[in-house]
Amino acid sequence: MAQHDKQEVLDFLKKAEVAAVGTSNMGSPRQRMMHFGSDENFNIFVSSMKGDPKVIQWSNIPETAILIHQGATFFEMEEVEVIGRAEIIKGAEQRQKAIDIMVQRSPIVANFEKVGALDRLEFIRIKPFTVKYRFVPEILQGEKPTIFEFHENRLAVSPWADLKARVRAWKESVRPLSLTASLIPLLLGGAIAFATTQQFNLLLFILTLLGGVMVQAGTNMINDWKDAERDNDNVEGIRPFTGGSRVIQLGLISRADMGFFGMLLTAVAALIGIYLVFASGPGLIPLILYGLIAGVYYTSVQGKFSFVNMAPGLAEFLIATTYGVFMTMGAFYVQTGYFTTQVFLISLPVAMLVTNVLLINQFQDAESDQKTQKNTLVVRVGKENAKNILISFFVMAYGIIAALPLMGYAPYSLYFTFLSVPFAIQAIRYVSKNYNKTAVDLISGNAHTAIAHLFAGLLLVFAFLLEGPQMVYPLVYLAASLLFVFWVWNYIESKRKAMDDFRQAIKG
Repeated sequence: MAQHDKQEVLDFLKKAEVAAVGTSNMGSPRQRMMHFGSDENFNIFVSSMKGDPKVIQWSNIPETAILIHQGATFFEMEEVEVIGRAEIIKGAEQRQKAIDIMVQRSPIVANFEKVGALDRLEFIRIKPFTVKYRFVPEILQGEKPTIFEFHENRLAVSPWADLKARVRAWKESVRPLSLTASLIPLLLGGAIAFATTQQFNLLLFILTLLGGVMVQAGTNMINDWKDAERDNDNVEGIRPFTGGSRVIQLGLISRADMGFFGMLLTAVAALIGIYLVFASGPGLIPLILYGLIAGVYYTSVQGKFSFVNMAPGLAEFLIATTYGVFMTMGAFYVQTGYFTTQVFLISLPVAMLVTNVLLINQFQDAESDQKTQKNTLVVRVGKENAKNILISFFVMAYGIIAALPLMGYAPYSLYFTFLSVPFAIQAIRYVSKNYNKTAVDLISGNAHTAIAHLFAGLLLVFAFLLEGPQMVYPLVYLAASLLFVFWVWNYIESKRKAMDDFRQAIKG
């Protein structure tokens, strides 16, 4: 019986340049050819960009199969198959070990080291459960493969790790960063109500926040469920800005589960809405129905009814009014039991800024959306015209903010909102320069547009909190808002820099 020792198999691994790395897609295989390295214990090391779909998949479904194959002819073929479990390396010492191995094995990692961008890479270690070495002539003669078993690696697997991975996948499915679209108008409506009446029902406000955020999270999931096939074909989209959450495409959540829980969240939000109707009045009913219809029918599977495909700009108008005007007015109504012209006018800048967030995210998806008959505004009017619309909305939003105090509809503290103008200016600059370039070139435009909406909205809330009897609460809120904006900005900037470093390393 031809059996090979450990050193022979390790020598074979050193000769091979790339491996076919397979992961699980809800039971279906996904494969990628990757440079790899190994150590004396058959641990396999690979590397990929932070935020890369493969890394996200490993974070949630770590089971991995690797095939390393060499041989000029059939009768010279030899291969090693590794079945194991992947882990993203976190410790500095172990990460450095992986870097030392991969710099020698991967020209991409070597270039990242050359340009000083190794911090943009994740290093992954696949701990083996089983390693099999096969040599074709021996197999044809009936010899068994050489097998190494690693029982200690199997026993080291914690069942809690898989549970935490599932939680991370579901968190990703609701797109938590996007939830600021509902958070801002709800906070603003509550702040205006407090400034107007100097009274505040905390329980009703918490239920309003919960219902509003849940309806958006449910809408995100329903849209991912409907757009699964479209987004699967979308190679231009850049996470976390465009292309949906992609948890279905990565195999982290099934399409059926996504649709079910999206509808469940929406239903629970509707129940909260019904309670708020009884608590505050029937004026809330049309706002709730409008938001539910706009969210559920924003998009649909190909060939089915959707507002996106019904008329130019209709879907964008519905989303803007939902996450701008009606959520602001709804949060105000829950606290006061009536509507005012003031709350309507103050909600308009929020509606325009959130429309810009929606609009800028359509640029990278335009080619994919056009191919799959998802007729967004950018697809219908073209990138240049959409760019001009985006700039116009920025100008109108800040123009309304400038006019409202002069017209007596808002306190002059509203002018604190102009602290967000630099982000809007940068967004306009980046979009004007890069609107027709690659998806990566437009990332800075995405980032500045999102921050402009977030920062302006938080400052609008701050302006009305200043109308209260105490200064401590507005100041605490402002400090928390600045920290939150900094955190979001740092997160988005890290994604942008990772993409840019990747391009530079590849060029190198």
